[in-house]
Amino acid sequence: MATTIEEGRVEQLTQSAAASVRAGKFVDAALALREATTIAPENPRVKAAWINLKEEESKSPLLDICKAWVKSKDENDGEDALKLIKGHQLTDEVAEQAMSILMDYKGECDTLDHVTGELLKIRSAQNILATYLRDHPTETYYEIFERGDDSMDGMLQVLLNRAAWPSDAAFIQAHRDAFMLSLAMMMEEALDHPERAMKGIARLLAAHASHLNGIIDSDSFDVILSALDIRLPSSLRSQATLATVKLLELAPDTAQNLISKFVTSRVAVPTTDGLIVAFSAAASIFPITTSVAAALFLTEGFVSGLVPLVQNKKSQKLEQASLELISAACVDKTCREAIGRHCRLWLEDIVEAGTDKRRSNLAALILMKLGEEQPSDQVPQIIGPAKVDQDDLISRFKTMVLSSETSSKQDSVEGLAYASLQPKVREQLANDHPFLLRLIETMADPAAAKPVIFGGLTIFVNLTTYLPVQSEEEKRMAQLKAYANTTKPTEPDPLENSFHVTARCKKVLDSGIVPLLVSCSKRASPSVLSQMLQILLSLSQEQKHRGIMAQQGAVKLILHIWVHIHAEEHPHASSYSPASNRAAAHALARILISINPAHVFSAASALPTTNAIRPLIFLLEPDADAKAQNLLQVFEALLALTNLASTDDMTRDAIIRLAWDKIMDDLILSPNTLVQRATVELICNLVASPKGVEKFADGSRRASNRLHILLAMADVEDTATRSAAGGALAMLLEWDMAVDAVLKLERGVEILLGLCGDEHEHVRHRGVVCVRSVVVAPGEIGVRGKEEVKKKGGVEVLKEALKASRLPEVVQMAAETLKVLLV
Repeated sequence: MATTIEEGRVEQLTQSAAASVRAGKFVDAALALREATTIAPENPRVKAAWINLKEEESKSPLLDICKAWVKSKDENDGEDALKLIKGHQLTDEVAEQAMSILMDYKGECDTLDHVTGELLKIRSAQNILATYLRDHPTETYYEIFERGDDSMDGMLQVLLNRAAWPSDAAFIQAHRDAFMLSLAMMMEEALDHPERAMKGIARLLAAHASHLNGIIDSDSFDVILSALDIRLPSSLRSQATLATVKLLELAPDTAQNLISKFVTSRVAVPTTDGLIVAFSAAASIFPITTSVAAALFLTEGFVSGLVPLVQNKKSQKLEQASLELISAACVDKTCREAIGRHCRLWLEDIVEAGTDKRRSNLAALILMKLGEEQPSDQVPQIIGPAKVDQDDLISRFKTMVLSSETSSKQDSVEGLAYASLQPKVREQLANDHPFLLRLIETMADPAAAKPVIFGGLTIFVNLTTYLPVQSEEEKRMAQLKAYANTTKPTEPDPLENSFHVTARCKKVLDSGIVPLLVSCSKRASPSVLSQMLQILLSLSQEQKHRGIMAQQGAVKLILHIWVHIHAEEHPHASSYSPASNRAAAHALARILISINPAHVFSAASALPTTNAIRPLIFLLEPDADAKAQNLLQVFEALLALTNLASTDDMTRDAIIRLAWDKIMDDLILSPNTLVQRATVELICNLVASPKGVEKFADGSRRASNRLHILLAMADVEDTATRSAAGGALAMLLEWDMAVDAVLKLERGVEILLGLCGDEHEHVRHRGVVCVRSVVVAPGEIGVRGKEEVKKKGGVEVLKEALKASRLPEVVQMAAETLKVLLV
């Protein structure tokens, strides 16, 4: 039997459902009634409310409009339907009926595409389309394909949603049907929107390739590789590239053989069209499987005969495809040597002629990639002096970045990315403030192509990266390796030293790089986010940069990327490099060392301090990929945690909960003085929280051991560590149970008196505070405390402290403590 409280809740829910029905919010009404049904399934008011909801749903104006639209084909009806779908919460029943009605719509209509796409975001509408695809696969596929991109995306969503299908067999068969139909569409001549079909091929291969056994053959490969043709839209080529990547992952040997056959068969019978397709495919394959593409490129006679072959054909598209292939081949050193021997003069002629900007810029980019590449000693160089030197190329690329033209920016940025690998070019670019501003402006454009973003960030990575710090052992090993190879150890370029890199970092920071990174991060891929972290880590190395970075949003950006990295974690290989975690955490640690946390973590920023704790704790753990633990990272993480622990108990308690064992069982006993000192300073801030006090004074054996270690830290040689330990003890001893715990330790009072006699005034002050807390403790604990202090010569120690001290607060505290002892 329902209680009075439950009856009241049911009444409230039925009233809420009625209000939602009147407002047309049927989903909200259904949610309220489901809860009411759970409480009182037999309640007559609840049953009546369900009946009312069903009746009102059946009156949905959307269904009437859809019925009218199917007959009228009137665009106004379609717009009304779209407004109702976007502006209201549709119940499953209404969405299902609307989808059923619109499956009868014949003809093309942009609004129909939008409406279909919106409906297919709802589960019940997906179920309807799944039924159509199961019963009439060909007719339904073609109909949805013709509707448009939104409809096609919706259909793919249905195909990949197992819940929309009645059985595994139906699910798998739908994939096979859709894949074969997509291949068939791609084989049609003059097909409109082939990228829709290729998207279907790529998505199905990526998600459920095992369902397509027996379908993928050489014809499938030909369809996909032919779609890499440079004459086709980039939207189609990108989908074909994804499909090629998946095919190579699934069956590398078979895929490589079919790719080789595809290219060589067309080169063997060199028609202009066949060569364009072959070169386009080979260029796309280079970054995916370099070894296979390089083997094809280096086939005897191919590179040496490439330029004459292209020149004889007199086709601008073939020349473009050849340049694309050569540019892609530059990723391989042996290919670069062959290109330098056989193609450099031709490339220089294209640059000098400048008859076509696109091809001229691409040729310039290739020359930049070739750089100073020299042919191997076994093959004589057959070209004369270079007509175009590197300075000319750099000037050309900078000019294109500075210009208002957008067509050539991708090649120019990529060319400068290659050039900036050289220290002298880094210095040149960093000192050109207008160039940096223009590059950032170009990258900030929402319409900027992804390669422009990636290439621009590569430039900034190169400008800001410091040389790795080598230990003495690593330096000796490098020297021994050089001697073993009978080569003289090379000294780093002076332009790569810390002074020059820091100066470049300052110029990059002044150009507005951090706001750019913040704005670009929302649409960035894992590789781009990793580049951002590299830049932020380099910029944060200089302490003077950190405040500016924080003001411009660097902390929030780093935490955003950290969350993104860990949201991507799954059993398969991560999209992020292993160094990304450490780069994010280390950059964050550096910034948080040098700023007031209250300026970044506040109610206004909606960014709690606790968000920063896990990245910092991550740095405390050893790097599995490193030969030795980077103690600088550990030290800086501890300093950052100490700074955070100065804020509030919530933050302190979170650090204690997540890192206490690591701090007390490992780091406080570190043989490294700086790490040990930073650990004790962190503990000093953590014991400001009651939970921190409990860790030392809850009466347990472990607490006693921890207190013993902390007291030992108050007796070490390092002054800063003694001071931090004294501060921690001073706060702990404000609690009676902590005083009792110290008195139970054999040398507890003796170490506190040692602090009182320290030669450093601030340490002496903390010692006197500790001793005063011991002697003024209430009750029996205070009595034992006074006895123990007197027994250990505390009166004499405090008198000496009075004589030696110059600080009024120390003198006053020592005098008060003596007074208590001498009463």
